[in-house]
Amino acid sequence: LGCGSAGVIYLFICGRCCSEQEAPEFCFGRAVDGLRGRVDGHRAHFKAENFEYEGSALALHVFEKHPDHFSGNLEGFRLCMVGSTRPRGLERAGGCFIWNTRAGALALNGDRP
Repeated sequence: LGCGSAGVIYLFICGRCCSEQEAPEFCFGRAVDGLRGRVDGHRAHFKAENFEYEGSALALHVFEKHPDHFSGNLEGFRLCMVGSTRPRGLERAGGCFIWNTRAGALALNGDRP
């Protein structure tokens, strides 16, 4: 697995929450065409103008919880590739990680009010 790999299930963990002795926020995601492109998509939302940050759970988290560190990138997040599968099975496999970790209720994958 690498940055160019397709069919990747990834996990972002907020290192700022970890360093502040909080329960870390985390987010699972799926990269159909390649991890690098998907990460660039998250990075593109780190903009305050036009509320761009609302398009990414990661950018919104930093904007709300760590506003002093809203610098336009993913600095402070740890990225892990946790699995891979064929593109057809990617949504189901990613859903299993979310379900097994209760990320839908406890993490950035959940519904926002």
